[in-house]
Amino acid sequence: MFKFFSRYSDFSILFFRFGIAMVFIFHGYGKLFSPGGLEQFSGYLNQLGFPLPKLMAYLAGGAEFFGGIMIALGLFARLASLFLIITMAVAVFVHRNDGYSGMEFAVHMLVLSVATLFSGSGKYSLESLVKKHGD
Repeated sequence: MFKFFSRYSDFSILFFRFGIAMVFIFHGYGKLFSPGGLEQFSGYLNQLGFPLPKLMAYLAGGAEFFGGIMIALGLFARLASLFLIITMAVAVFVHRNDGYSGMEFAVHMLVLSVATLFSGSGKYSLESLVKKHGD
């Protein structure tokens, strides 16, 4: 019954990539480009005692926004996932005292970033297309 779907299993990584990328792009965009987003996030980081909070806000927002774009395109998805793993590990640490419901989102995004590190871009990606034309 499920043989039909197994023929198209390569699409699972494509859908997975688009799903995780949409979330990261949305959150990164809010931090970097929304009016007051960067100031609000860097203020939050400052309250938490982060050194260089504005730089950290740029780095976190950049990892999320540009990393999400790279994952969506399937280009250097593993490299992008490394930056996202670091970003989400910090977010989990920051929310460690908030209970599971307070850190649930960061935990899920961390797990999905680790999965992206292992899965890579998959068959339907720019990376795969570039490799085919490079041979």
